[in-house]
This record gives sequence, C-alpha cells and structure tokens, in this order.
Amino acid sequence: MKLRNSAKGVIVHDGRVLLTRCVDYSGEWHCCPGGGQEPGERLDEAVRRECMEETGAVVSVGDMLAVLEWYDTHNSTHAIEFYFACKLIGGEIGMGAVPDSEQVAVDWVRPEDFANIDLRPKQLIPVIRELEGFRYLGEVSGRLKRVPAPPQ
Repeated sequence: MKLRNSAKGVIVHDGRVLLTRCVDYSGEWHCCPGGGQEPGERLDEAVRRECMEETGAVVSVGDMLAVLEWYDTHNSTHAIEFYFACKLIGGEIGMGAVPDSEQVAVDWVRPEDFANIDLRPKQLIPVIRELEGFRYLGEVSGRLKRVPAPPQ
C-alpha cells in the first residue's frame, strides 16, 4: 500500500464555498479543490497549485483546519488529506487547466445548501461552517460512502 499526501483548499468568498463537482461510478459528488503533494513541495505550495489547476483560483493559504485519512483499497493507497483555510485573491473561476479526471464543474455553494449535495467527506461540513481551530478527523475510510469500482 502506498502513502499519498494531499493538500485541499477551503475557499470561502462572499458566504459561499468553492467546490469541485465530480462524477464517477459512485455518482455525483462535491469536494474541496486540491490534490497530491509533489516531492519537495510544501503543503501550502501544493494547495495554491492545485486550486489554480482545478478551479483557476489564485489563493492565499491560511491556517490548517483539519487532517483526515482514509484507505483507498481500490488503488491500494493510504491517503492523508490536509485542509487549509484559503482566501480568494484572484484568478478566473471555472474549470481549471488541469482538472481531476472525474471533475465536471466547479460550484459556489452556500453552507446552508450542503444538505442538497453529496459533499465528501461529510465530516468536513462542521469544520467549514465553523472555520476555526485545527481538527484531526481521524481515519474515515468506513464513513466516506465509497463503493467498490465496477468490474472491468
């Protein structure tokens, strides 16, 4: 099993959160923009790069809000995700130049509308709503509502 760090941005602007909308074998879902940390890259650099690649957002990176981990048994990966509060400082918001393979759009979502979308992971919802402090969200593999990939 390989280990993968990723850095994610919680971008709140005018009372809305910038999320990527994705579709895969498990359906449609949303998540915070972000992705894998490159060797030699600091986490804050990874957040800035990934937010630009996926959404076109230029951000400043603030406090770390949460850490979670999960096991992707389909890809034999132990994933550790670091979530940072980010401030939008520029860019053209839309599908970035390097979106994830399952990404189909970006959406500005008000926290009161989280009940109407599948935000993954759900454990992040109170963190986004409160935007305070550091939280270790624990190992969440069993709570991510992931389903096995269909046979190929």
